[in-house]
Amino acid sequence: MRESLDRPAAERAQTSLPSLAVALVLLTVVTGLALAVADGTLSGHDRTADERRLAVTTADRLVAPAGPLAARANVLNATRVATFDRGRLVRSVPPARNTTVAVSLNGSRLAATGTTSGGTTVRRIVLVERRETRTVTPNVTGSGSVTLPRRTDSATITVSTPPGTELWTVRADERVVLHNRSGLNGTFTVSLVPYETTELRFEGAGVVPAGSVTVKYAPPRTTKATLVVTVDA
Repeated sequence: MRESLDRPAAERAQTSLPSLAVALVLLTVVTGLALAVADGTLSGHDRTADERRLAVTTADRLVAPAGPLAARANVLNATRVATFDRGRLVRSVPPARNTTVAVSLNGSRLAATGTTSGGTTVRRIVLVERRETRTVTPNVTGSGSVTLPRRTDSATITVSTPPGTELWTVRADERVVLHNRSGLNGTFTVSLVPYETTELRFEGAGVVPAGSVTVKYAPPRTTKATLVVTVDA
């Protein structure tokens, strides 16, 4: 009678063994998948953090006063922008040599070390400064003068007077910027105060023919733009 009672219990135990094995296999698979997902998530976070660090470093370098694009902090020189390329990007930001970095301005690609398909993007609002050189030939006979527009920070003055005529002083408003009592002749660059218009006044003796003095200046003109740096590791 006892033998007949133990047989079903043994049979039930044998029947449950395959189920237990399947459950263990499923548990192993689920654990492995969970660990893989967790590892992938951590790796993704690390990659994103690395991308952002490089993107911020690159953007900060490009808009810095001593950077390859800047005329001064957050103001880009239009000429430097036009000649910026992959080589200048890598020289300015060496880690870009081994990572895909792309730089664009107002949607136009300036330089890249590869093709980006995603990645991390950092933006900076900047000004782009352009200069157009202008030339005037003032009438300097007597107490002649010429007024230069605001934001003009320098001027190049060329003096070529004929014999018997002397031009010995040039003033920028009330400040003497050039003086030679024996007479000025040659080309001179003078610094000006850019925050207001500047009146250049010429002092000398004799009749100075037209064209004996030329003044070249290049006031800056700025436009707002968005600099975009994308890093796709």
